[in-house]
Amino acid sequence: MADAFLEKATSALSEAKESVATTADSVKASLTDAEKTVATSTETARSTLTEAGSTVAASAETVKTEAAAAPEKVSGVSTQARDAVDSALSRGIEGAKSLLQTFEEKRTEVSSKLVGAVSNAVGGASSSTVANRDLPVSTDNQPLLASGETTPWWKNCCGVLDLFKKDTTS
Repeated sequence: MADAFLEKATSALSEAKESVATTADSVKASLTDAEKTVATSTETARSTLTEAGSTVAASAETVKTEAAAAPEKVSGVSTQARDAVDSALSRGIEGAKSLLQTFEEKRTEVSSKLVGAVSNAVGGASSSTVANRDLPVSTDNQPLLASGETTPWWKNCCGVLDLFKKDTTS
């Protein structure tokens, strides 16, 4: 009877390990996708900023050329330069807004993938625990001294939760 219990417990543990491994792989794949998305978005931002810089440089060069060639048209050139700078800035701002929107969409997508993966891990692990199976209860190995209160196994695990207990002796 103990062998059958041990086999069922071993089987349940193996299933839980497989579920956790599968979930870990899924989370790893989600993180890899997120890294690729961030890298692509970063490259897009760099090219947008480079293009805006080139536009501003070209506009500045145009202003310099026209100002040197025709001093009498300085006020007209000044207006053209202002328009060129305004145009370049508005394109840069629009590009930044677009990039920010893309980042927000990808962040939401990555967050939902991570929440789904963690939910699968928790759901997979809890559905394959020994407590949910029809295992026989043994009375062979009962403790010699019965305490006044029973504590679930997870509260005693490695003494981790003892760190959070309130000190009742003082």
